[in-house]
Amino acid sequence: MLVVGENISVVSKVVGNALKDRNAEPIIKMAKEQKAAGADYIDLNIGPATKKGEELMQWLVKSIQDKVDVPLALDTKNTSAIEAGLEVHKGTAMINSVTGDKEKLDILMPMAKKHKSKIVGIALTEKGVPPDVDSRVEIVMNIVNSALEHDVPLGDLYLDPIAMPVAVLQRQVSNCIKALEIFKQLKEMMALPDEPRTIVGLSNISQSSPPELKSLLNRTYLLILLSRGLDSAIVDPLDKELMNAVKTYDILTNKILYAHSYLD
Repeated sequence: MLVVGENISVVSKVVGNALKDRNAEPIIKMAKEQKAAGADYIDLNIGPATKKGEELMQWLVKSIQDKVDVPLALDTKNTSAIEAGLEVHKGTAMINSVTGDKEKLDILMPMAKKHKSKIVGIALTEKGVPPDVDSRVEIVMNIVNSALEHDVPLGDLYLDPIAMPVAVLQRQVSNCIKALEIFKQLKEMMALPDEPRTIVGLSNISQSSPPELKSLLNRTYLLILLSRGLDSAIVDPLDKELMNAVKTYDILTNKILYAHSYLD
């Protein structure tokens, strides 16, 4: 499973202050910790970034990659800031994320093609969270068609069925699982040349739940999604129990070779 570390987010007070002061030290420390814990990508969520977003994203990308050899997922609603980050990024970046709205697709898909980046397409539009599975599928089919139109390799497209908080929208939890199962069938359904990958923002499932339940909810839901074919997840890689569950799943499904020390 491709692991995207979620911890560098503007909603964190530490990160928010570091961004405001252009103090790279705590952010670099967080990036190093997440990579050491098993993250393949590090997500950089700078929020709307309506003011000086381009400069901020470039500063953040360069500050991290000057000290840490890791690819980054660029996460903001400011599409100009995403492009600015892609221009200075080393290696294969990830754009996180594009909704099913045509105006966003028409901007971000060509950007992904130009910079040869991975791109996350989420089953969401400006109208909000889809009420049912069919709506999710319809949105991602539009995203897939946009990728084909702009010649973005489907192997670089990651489809997100949208996890919702079980404490608030319990019915949506099963809708996410069912949507993921259908996403894994799109290659046959749409006669595609390749299979799009799948991803989920895992921590959404435990929002509004007590702190003592969050890790349990996250890792249990992740194992359910992995059993349905999930390829990637945006998670807290510092959650050791969660990462151990992923390693154990890989052992039990014969994805990696067993050794007594597999948790090390």
